[in-house]
Amino acid sequence: MISVLIVEDELIIANDLQDILESNNYHVIGIAKSYDLAINKLSAKQPDIVLLDIQIDGSKDGIDLANTIRNEYEIPFVFISSHTDRATLDRAKESKPNGFLVKPFEDEDVFVAVEMALSNFSKEQNNNQDNQDFTINESLFIRQKNTAIKVAYDDILYASSDANYCTLYTDDKKFVMRSTLKELESKLNDKRFFRCHKSHLVNLKHLTAINSEVISIQNVELPVGREQQALLMDSINKI
Repeated sequence: MISVLIVEDELIIANDLQDILESNNYHVIGIAKSYDLAINKLSAKQPDIVLLDIQIDGSKDGIDLANTIRNEYEIPFVFISSHTDRATLDRAKESKPNGFLVKPFEDEDVFVAVEMALSNFSKEQNNNQDNQDFTINESLFIRQKNTAIKVAYDDILYASSDANYCTLYTDDKKFVMRSTLKELESKLNDKRFFRCHKSHLVNLKHLTAINSEVISIQNVELPVGREQQALLMDSINKI
């Protein structure tokens, strides 16, 4: 489930946003009304996306917070504001937001703003408009129709490729992605994932057995190339 931090100093609006988001199956990890409180929640909770008002309590405003998010946290953010004058917009644009939501808003406006922000972040991260899958905070977001499905790295068992498509497996689900295995490996870029074969990428945290020919991930056996044997043991030692 995609997690959201709301930064808004008007409690009624913040609660309204929370209701809208949760009714659309997002998880609100908290509400902050100032820059300092937002930074604390960002560090502690690591949300997948931030909705932030431009005018918030304290000496630093939402644009200051946006600049910090842009420079120090690799997550998308959406501005929320009733202030749409040219000077405010010009200053806000400099922080390169992934979306903008104008008050007053309807439920659908919030959903569209979040989904568009995630999509824009994906394009920005991958620099490829055809590649809609992206990563945030040790989670892979897989596009399924019009929704980004969050899959934590630790929940991924393995992935297998078939030409330009990959099938990614978890305990109870599988996802077909339009991606080569090399692209997926590069996207995950984490030492717990190991390319045991040209067609298979495994999560070593779920490794249950190894022999000279296969690697077992729970009850599934996958082939291991000869050249990969030594690399496999080295990778296991580094986890």
